[in-house]
Amino acid sequence: MGREGGTWIGIAETGRVSAITNILQPAPDPNAKGRGRLITDFLRGDQTPLAYLEELAKEGHLFNGFNLVTMDLTQDTNLAYYSNVSQDGPKVLSPGQHVISNSLLHTPFQKASNGKKLFQEVLQEKEEGSKDAFIESLLQLLDNNVQFPDDPQVKLQGTHLPETVRHGYTAIRVRTPRAANYGTRTNTIILVDQDNHVTFLEKTMKQPIDIDSPEWEVNKFEFDIGPRLTKSHI
Repeated sequence: MGREGGTWIGIAETGRVSAITNILQPAPDPNAKGRGRLITDFLRGDQTPLAYLEELAKEGHLFNGFNLVTMDLTQDTNLAYYSNVSQDGPKVLSPGQHVISNSLLHTPFQKASNGKKLFQEVLQEKEEGSKDAFIESLLQLLDNNVQFPDDPQVKLQGTHLPETVRHGYTAIRVRTPRAANYGTRTNTIILVDQDNHVTFLEKTMKQPIDIDSPEWEVNKFEFDIGPRLTKSHI
């Protein structure tokens, strides 16, 4: 949960989906508005994905850097993207695979390119009807800790970080030295099949957080996308 009661990824029973990543930047503003509510506001609203982002762009300067994706599975033009540190405004993304990490969509970290390649391999190896095996393969992908220490984009955005911490950012599963107290703590998978049945699985480190030897808690929810309801799965 975010400091304003928000979250970083969610899907509602109405078919609305949203996710956010922060942008690695030298000097985040400690007084900036919380970004987590941007997800919940979209999930509970009724604007189209693009219209929501266009409205948000008017106050985008009030937040620290972010990438935000909004989607409505009940609409044809259903996937939109906006970053408040980009010179471009909100836009609709074409159908296909899109990978976003802690840099802009058009300047991805090398770990994002690696993640896209690994995801394509998982899709090729997916067995028909074997959802549990597919989920396990996706969890292994999210646990990938291969680093790309020479990534020029990470070096550019992370000049303020110690080298060992900066290197941690270059892997899909972020791990930094214990003293930094920062790393990947949650993995989330959302699957929607052709019958609009949703499987939402989240794997989270138990408290107290131990980046080096974590214990994990797994929560799984399943539901069908249907008429607008008041409850959201977030």
